[in-house]
Amino acid sequence: MVKTTVNLREDIYKKLVREAVERFGNTKNLSRLINEKLETAESATSTELDEIDRRLEIVRRTAGLWKTKETGKEYVRRLRKESEKRLKRLDI
Repeated sequence: MVKTTVNLREDIYKKLVREAVERFGNTKNLSRLINEKLETAESATSTELDEIDRRLEIVRRTAGLWKTKETGKEYVRRLRKESEKRLKRLDI
């Protein structure tokens, strides 16, 4: 166990004291409460980082699978031309 001094904003300190009193009946367990909150935050961050790594791996594996032969501009022009042909064919 390591002792250290941490400067907290007044509002955060009051919330922590209030929660410590509600959960443990006194403020003697304030360090315990803070440790629990830090552990929870750390594990949540690890989980989020794992999810980011998983998604990046998917991007790496799938990069280049969709080889496009035309630019976005060419694609839109082609679609419009096909649409015009279809409308003429339907006599609209």
